[in-house]
Amino acid sequence: MSIRQSLRAVSALSSTTRSFASSSRVLVPPITPGPPPDPNASSGFDLLINNLLPPPTSSAKPVPALRYGSPSSHTPEAAAAVRGYTPEALPPQIDPLLDLFTNMLMKHGRKAEAQGHVSDILSMLQKASNSPPQPLLSRAITLASPSVRLNSTRRRAKLVQTPKALDERQSTRQGIVWLLKAAERGRKGGLPRNQRIAREVFAVLEGSSDVYKWVEERHRLATANRSNLGR
Repeated sequence: MSIRQSLRAVSALSSTTRSFASSSRVLVPPITPGPPPDPNASSGFDLLINNLLPPPTSSAKPVPALRYGSPSSHTPEAAAAVRGYTPEALPPQIDPLLDLFTNMLMKHGRKAEAQGHVSDILSMLQKASNSPPQPLLSRAITLASPSVRLNSTRRRAKLVQTPKALDERQSTRQGIVWLLKAAERGRKGGLPRNQRIAREVFAVLEGSSDVYKWVEERHRLATANRSNLGR
């Protein structure tokens, strides 16, 4: 074949359409839209999710309430389900009765000294009775506490006494005042104050203290003047 015939054959091949693409852009056939997906159809992840979830149980236990959360945690049932103490179940750090008794013994703001006196009194009660001293002191103060007080008012040149009920703290305070007043009876004998108070506690428990006279007199006057209520 001559050179001229070879050139004609190459030019004839270049004029025809090539069967391969020489560009980076590849011709993609158009995509025909198919039917819409079925929402109820299961995918490949459904089997995995079903294996991870726990099996449903019919007798599911209710979740207990939080310790300091909803008000339902203050019910006895919820308190029994929660471990430990709740703020309502915690006992007070200081006994209110002993704290009030200490404040009544305190002078010039010396509370540490008054606490030492209370400790000595409780120690004497324990040695003399061989029993816990705090219930003895609490019982004696309760027996010496009145339940009413008398308010004196003047009406038309006449003194009228009106009884009024006392709350728990007021009644306890008056009982401590009378207990300390009755303990001053043995002051002339030279006995220390703590010892006199301990002896007076036993006198109240035995029923031989003068405190009972004052309590009965207070209640008698309140009963006699009950008609002045509401005036």
